[in-house]
Amino acid sequence: MLSEYDPLIIAWCSFALFCGGLIKGTLGVGTPLLTVPLMALVLPVQTAVALMAIPVVVANVWQALQAKQIGTVVGRFWPAFVAILFGTYAGVAILSAIDERSLLLFVGFVVIAFTLLQASTYKLHLPAALEKPAGVVFGLASGVIGGLSSMFGPMLIIYLVSIRNLDKERFVASISFLYLACVVPWTIILLWFGILDVPLALMSAAATVPVAAGLAIGRRLRGRVSDQRFNRLILVVLMASGGTMLWRAFT
Repeated sequence: MLSEYDPLIIAWCSFALFCGGLIKGTLGVGTPLLTVPLMALVLPVQTAVALMAIPVVVANVWQALQAKQIGTVVGRFWPAFVAILFGTYAGVAILSAIDERSLLLFVGFVVIAFTLLQASTYKLHLPAALEKPAGVVFGLASGVIGGLSSMFGPMLIIYLVSIRNLDKERFVASISFLYLACVVPWTIILLWFGILDVPLALMSAAATVPVAAGLAIGRRLRGRVSDQRFNRLILVVLMASGGTMLWRAFT
């Protein structure tokens, strides 16, 4: 439990969790990407990952409920939501039968290439007629990759930034709704395999407090960020996601 850890470790982890909530509140994405590496500096990686289980569920439920257009989001992106569920199951099922390193290398390069494309004058835009079919494809890809590596976000971000006229508020509402299809099964799997035991579950619940504080502040900051700057920051997060995949593949 918390009493077993040095106060400096607890303070560092609390700071990391707050920063994760801050970026989540501002951009709607990026919590594990920032928080897990920071906590892994002072904790075992598996512990750092498990501690994020409850905070990421709470954060995405909170953001989905805060969204004013959640009904529209559900009607618009439910095919991708369902596809993520099937993809996650498939990813976990084939975990022992696939070379995760090769997958991470391939996806990492794809994510970085897409980010560079979106940052150039040649942007990928999905026409309205392909929005739902593409959601199924990207949802399956997100679930499979996430089931194998716990990194659900990059494929979903690629999908959403390719949709025209998706402003920052709709982006956050959409990504939070889609993330629920990722993080709820993921948390159940952690519990099922005993990775998230009772002491870790209690610590994960406590970790929600600094994340929630960061979320609240980040949501206020989002109102001060223009849509153009918001899109640029999303591309930064996406580039970091691709880089993280390559780092994990090579290490």
